[in-house]
Amino acid sequence: MRWLSPFAKFPIIDTNRIEEAESAISRSLVKMQIQQIKDRSNFELQMNGINIGYTSLLFNRFGSTTEIKAEINEEYVLFIIGGSAPATFYWEKEPIIVSPQTAAMITSGKQLEIKRFKSSEALVLRTSKSALLHHFEKMTARHHRGTLIFDQKISLAKGSGAMLKRMISYLVYEIEHNNLTTKNQGLLKSYDDMLLSALISLPNNQREKLYESRHYETSPGIVHRAEEYMRAHLTEAISIIDVLRVCDCSRSTLFAVFRTARGYTPMEFLTEQRLQKTRKKLLTPHPDVSVSSIALDCGFTNFGRFARIYKKRFGEFPSDTLRESKSEQQSGFGHRGIVK
Repeated sequence: MRWLSPFAKFPIIDTNRIEEAESAISRSLVKMQIQQIKDRSNFELQMNGINIGYTSLLFNRFGSTTEIKAEINEEYVLFIIGGSAPATFYWEKEPIIVSPQTAAMITSGKQLEIKRFKSSEALVLRTSKSALLHHFEKMTARHHRGTLIFDQKISLAKGSGAMLKRMISYLVYEIEHNNLTTKNQGLLKSYDDMLLSALISLPNNQREKLYESRHYETSPGIVHRAEEYMRAHLTEAISIIDVLRVCDCSRSTLFAVFRTARGYTPMEFLTEQRLQKTRKKLLTPHPDVSVSSIALDCGFTNFGRFARIYKKRFGEFPSDTLRESKSEQQSGFGHRGIVK
């Protein structure tokens, strides 16, 4: 497989300078250092990319054989397809050779050693663990307390891997040939959801939950009324008494139907909704906002407790998310929107 510079309308860098290449990849993809280059006179990095929503698609090509040491951010998930020239990813010392037939699914924060051969190309689908988990919960209609653990090596010849590969190829074509694709926010949202759903369908430790026959798919009216009320009043000091008044039921009934229909309590739902709203604001911040102002706007008044539950939920403190998001905005490649 050889791509003819996909996303050429959205260039990130095209350089033969090692320092510029390291900086560009570290800003847009993963923190990395180039360890060795076989032929420095022919070294070149070409990289293009586009943000679709919670997902990003990035293309890169190396002009000469290059050995790289990279550190994967714990928050990100990378699905990597190779081109005709080989590329080898050593993750926990296990080699994964990415090609048109095999992709690598990288989810760990541990160091990754990469060997890119001359003229090797890679197409990378990137998203965050939190976005993937939230989408998984939407698809299963249940709050998931654990983590999603994916197979590291994904076959592209059949099954869900082949489906995702076809989907990415289709999007590459559409973005390259249809100027309206990147201007239609509704269309981008549907593509974003489609990619997240396809990623979740890849082999992982929770995939069977997608195919369960679930008796809670049709939820009682009490659950819907409670959830609608809490979503509409996220910024207010909601108590369980307020929810009971809206639903006109007893405490035991409310908790029983939530446990049966959702697998979590009403207040866990409220906290999760507030966390997701906070997360979205931290990932797309205005220049002058602070963590405390965003937390307060999303209904959190105890900032110490908020920081603890945020870190437990997303694996990092809210201040880290805000700092990284502002840094990505300055580099022109953030979590949301199109590459500037």
